Amino acid sequence: MAELVTARDIENKVFGRSMRGYSVDEVDEFLDRIAEDIQTYSLRAAELERKVDRLEDQVQDYAQMKDTLQETLLMAQQSAASKEEAATRKAEAILSEAKIKAEQLTLEASSAKDRGRTEIQRLRQMRQEFRAEFRALLSRYGALLEGDEAEDAVREAPTAQ
Repeated sequence: MAELVTARDIENKVFGRSMRGYSVDEVDEFLDRIAEDIQTYSLRAAELERKVDRLEDQVQDYAQMKDTLQETLLMAQQSAASKEEAATRKAEAILSEAKIKAEQLTLEASSAKDRGRTEIQRLRQMRQEFRAEFRALLSRYGALLEGDEAEDAVREAPTAQ
């Protein structure tokens, strides 16, 4: 690739002279103007290149920030998902534990109810036995009383001999 012409190249360029050539003053004046314009364009190009470099750096920075933000977002999503999963597991564990406790309480209540029924049956049986024993005792005392009354009647009856 050929080297670009610089403003200095234009200023230092010397053309050969001929008879029918252009006016030297006009050519020199035009070349001077072109040299100034090229110098201006070179400065602008250099400035634009610096600006492009800065903008490319910014684009790189933004790309890195984008990547970082995407990674952060992904980590936040994963963290939220893991926390949600942990909360779900904990809730399930609490529910499971509550169900087990409820079943235990139900079994204990049922067992207590059965013990209460058994105790009531035992007390009823004891009451019936007590009544039977008490009736038997009253019957014995009644028989004793009748026996005593009969003996008293025999003793009190006149003897016939």
